[in-house]
Parts: sequence; C-alpha cells; structure tokens
Amino acid sequence: MKIAIMGFGTVGTGVEEILFKKRDALLKNNFDIEIEKVLIKNKNKERFPHNKDLVFTDDFDEILNSDVDTVIDVTSNLEETHDRIVKLMKSGKNIVTANKAMVSKYFEELNELARENEVYFSYEASVAGAIPIIHPIMEEAFFSDMNKIYGILNGTSNYILSKMELEGSSYDDVLKEAQELGYAEADPSADVLGFDAMRKIRILSSLIYKAKIEEDEIFTFGISNIKKSDFDFAKDKGYAIRLLAKSKLSDGKINISVIPTFLKDNFFAKTFDGINAIKVWGENFSSYELKGPGAGKLETADAIMRDLLRILAKREIKTFYDASNSYKVTNNLKNKFYIRTSKISSQLKNLVEEEKCIGDDHHIITKEISLDELRNSIKDLDDIFIAEIEEEI
Repeated sequence: MKIAIMGFGTVGTGVEEILFKKRDALLKNNFDIEIEKVLIKNKNKERFPHNKDLVFTDDFDEILNSDVDTVIDVTSNLEETHDRIVKLMKSGKNIVTANKAMVSKYFEELNELARENEVYFSYEASVAGAIPIIHPIMEEAFFSDMNKIYGILNGTSNYILSKMELEGSSYDDVLKEAQELGYAEADPSADVLGFDAMRKIRILSSLIYKAKIEEDEIFTFGISNIKKSDFDFAKDKGYAIRLLAKSKLSDGKINISVIPTFLKDNFFAKTFDGINAIKVWGENFSSYELKGPGAGKLETADAIMRDLLRILAKREIKTFYDASNSYKVTNNLKNKFYIRTSKISSQLKNLVEEEKCIGDDHHIITKEISLDELRNSIKDLDDIFIAEIEEEI
C-alpha cells in the first residue's frame, strides 16, 4: 500500500516513526506500507525523519495526482484541509484523519462523499487519542441501539481540573504549568472553553443516534471561570469536578452538552491528568467503559495505524452514517446544578434550593431544573461558574 501524509508535526512524525520502527513486523504479517510523500508547508525547514529517504513536498497536487491508495491527514487547518480531502476523495483515495474540528464540522458531507466515491473515511484518531471508541460504536450501531454516552474528552481541561483538585492550585497557575509542559496550547481556548470536547461528542452522538446534530445546538460551558472556592464547595459535599461531554436520547429528543460536573462516580472522578474516559450505554449491555490517553504523539499515531491496517486488510467498516434519524436537540431533562456568581438575578433567585455566601460570591445549589431553564436564568450574568450535579452515572 502506498500512502501519503499531510502534515509532519507531532502526530505526523509519530506515524512515520511507527512505520519505520515496525516495518519488519508489519511485513511479516503482510502489511507492506510505503510512504510515498509527505506534504508540508515549508520545504526549507529542517526535519528529522527516521527514514532519511523520505520525500517531502509543498505541492498538494503531487499528492492528489499520485497513485497513493490512502492519505493520512494530521493537519490542524480547517477549511484548507476540508477542501483538499474533498478533492482526494473524489479522486478515489481513502482518508485517515485526526482532524476533529474538520471531521465534526463536515461530518455529513464527508460521509456522503465516501459513499459516493466508494472510499474509506476513517477518523478513529479524531476522538480520544489512543482509546478505541469510534469502531466499537460503529460495530454496535448495526445491531444494538445506544441511548447515552458520557465522556471526559479533553485531556488539557482534565489535567487542569485534577491538578487544581489534588494540589489546591489556582486556575491561572495550573494553566501556565500545562502550557509549559505542552499539555495546553499558547491559546488554550478550544480546550478550556469546551469546544474541543463539543466537537468530539458531536461526532460520537451523530454515529450513535444516526442523526444530524449541529455544533451550535450543543450547550457548551468550559472551565476558564473556575476558582479554588468551587473545589472547596464541591469537596465539602463529597464531589469531584470534571468537564463532561454528555449525550442522551430520551423520548425522541437528544439532550447534549459539555459542562463542568460535580460527580462521585469513581470512573470519572478518579480520572486524572491528561487521561480521557468514556462510558457508553446500549440496548444489549448496561454500559461499557473505556479509559486511556486522549492525546500525544505516539498515542494518536497508534489510532491512525489501526485505521490504516483495517483499510489495508479490507476489514475497515464502510461508511454507513447518513443522518437518517430526525431528532430534536434540546436539554429538557431535569437535574440539580451548582452556580457560583457575584450577582443573583430575580429569575435565578426563584431556582435556589441551597445558598452559601463566601465574600462577594454566592454558591448556589438549584432545585431540579432543566439545562434549558438554567440557561435562560443566567443569560445576563457575566461573572459565573456552573456545574451539573450527577449523583449517579
């Protein structure tokens, strides 16, 4: 099999490293994979591949017009990568991608293109790094209806939250440490504001429910406003705080959100550092749990390799997702919420079940309400942190 790689950053170098170091083992099992070319932006930049004969190009047409079977996309660009992948699919090339933003935004279109052009569209690496979650869900979808999925899907936010919990550090201090260690980007917005997790729960939920879910339909609230006092309040009541991506199909409606969560469930509460954790509920099983590294050079490259071998062995699952189900997206299920705010609106005051004032901040536990009701009551408040309270998961 001849392949090309688009991008040669952290994950791209990881793929090349695995293919180089494991070439003999792969050949022994009839997996003959040759990297034809690697597409990069700057040909003058010095690079250090394991294979010193690796060919680099900055001309996309050299990839498009080549005879490679499969193109691995490990870029972070959104629109340019989307345009290129559309052209590659139309030219009959299989796609393996780790670009979750691109997969999420164009999920329906890319699945349709894969079907029309009879190519594989594989994206295991776009969700939860090394954890095998996409393919188990795809397999289950043929014979088992799934109705709920919860997950810690962003390693950066989990690193920050677990560090704050265990060490009592401030958000700013832990974020700075995470950036210095490479856990967080210089601009951590996608991680700490919840957008990265939102894209991943959109991909997973679309597959599970065979339905179209728009990104802007997913309620998303991140951790950038969290304070040490929130952890103190939670700890006093026996809770940990984690950023959970949640999705549940109930009465023909999809409840879906990304929101900090007070929880006691050990599977999530005992998930620390950059680890991801996912729990899925289905018709033929009560639930199954998966946990592992959600990012990293070799970890993400590992997921790409699994996709690649499935394609080469002709055992990859052909694209079947077609958004055939029509469900309304809402958040009407009732639960209690924690709110910390310096101001209380008249709307919010009517929802209070328990309140504790510390300095200028009101720490509130609400009555059982829906997320939609909560959203309406806090829409005019700026200095606020919210978390859903999950007694059992």
